[in-house]
Amino acid sequence: MMRRAIAATAFLASCHAWAAGPAIVTDSEAATKAAAITRDYGLSKDKTECLLFDSADKGRYFLVRVRENHTEACGGEPGVSPVLFFLKIRKRDGYTVTTAYDSEHYRPLKPRHKD
Repeated sequence: MMRRAIAATAFLASCHAWAAGPAIVTDSEAATKAAAITRDYGLSKDKTECLLFDSADKGRYFLVRVRENHTEACGGEPGVSPVLFFLKIRKRDGYTVTTAYDSEHYRPLKPRHKD
């Protein structure tokens, strides 16, 4: 009976590890993941190249500030870069919450838009 319990526990632990996303280790990885999430989940109508992703290491997660990039190609007032929203990306598995939906509270990502 004890062997079954150990085997079941090992199986569940391996399934959990398999289901978790990859670890996010660097600021650069966090910014890249934030860009992909912003595009894939339709969090901004701007093209990815017209956005800036500023990441900060906060211990267990990265905080990514998403701003508009006002260049000649992207338009907008030069020298102004308004913040659109924030993403918190957990380091160990990439789990992400955002303020993109109401600009005040961090919420889990909604299901992806399908085109």
